[in-house]
Amino acid sequence: MISLDCTLRDGGYYNNWDFEPRLVQDYLNAMDSLQIDFVEIGFRTLKNDSFKGGFAYSTDTFLNHLNIPSGLNDKIGVMINGSEIVNVKTQTNTLERLFNPKSKSLVSLVRIACHVHEFLNCLPAAKWLKKQGYLVGYNLMQVADCPLDEVTLLAKAANSYPIDVLYFADSMGSLNTTQLRKIVSAFQKGWKGPLGIHTHDNMGQAVN
Repeated sequence: MISLDCTLRDGGYYNNWDFEPRLVQDYLNAMDSLQIDFVEIGFRTLKNDSFKGGFAYSTDTFLNHLNIPSGLNDKIGVMINGSEIVNVKTQTNTLERLFNPKSKSLVSLVRIACHVHEFLNCLPAAKWLKKQGYLVGYNLMQVADCPLDEVTLLAKAANSYPIDVLYFADSMGSLNTTQLRKIVSAFQKGWKGPLGIHTHDNMGQAVN
């Protein structure tokens, strides 16, 4: 089992990703001590229409100025929203603006967060990111509202791309264990690679 912590990336919704340096350093040291497999440190985006802290963008320049423990080498990840790359005509150009080759970046893992209606158009980005040397994950959101047969079809489509791990999110924190088993089964009917889950604890069931 692979562990991924996204405290700064997901927690940034509460403070516009503007974290105090001391808190960031304590967090990174804790992740190093806990030997977390991947730290999803923030988002990577081109949108800058309002003030946001550095972890909303997690540029390579910004990350280079952090005191990242050596134990987290090759363990840093970022997330991009599928809405920014869903246009297949401009997808490559957008990715080129967002990412340097892995050899010039502290980032090892890129996860793409997609709604169901964005997923298929976002899949080709995996090929570009793999050519740059990155591990690639997709996080399919709001699957609770998606018919199980459609989940399976989307999972099958993912097999045609160099994706290292496919995640799904309990976006509303509404799923119980019975529903989760059905969704996992639907994914496994189509997807042959590693499968992950991102839970929310709205109903106190995230760690059940």
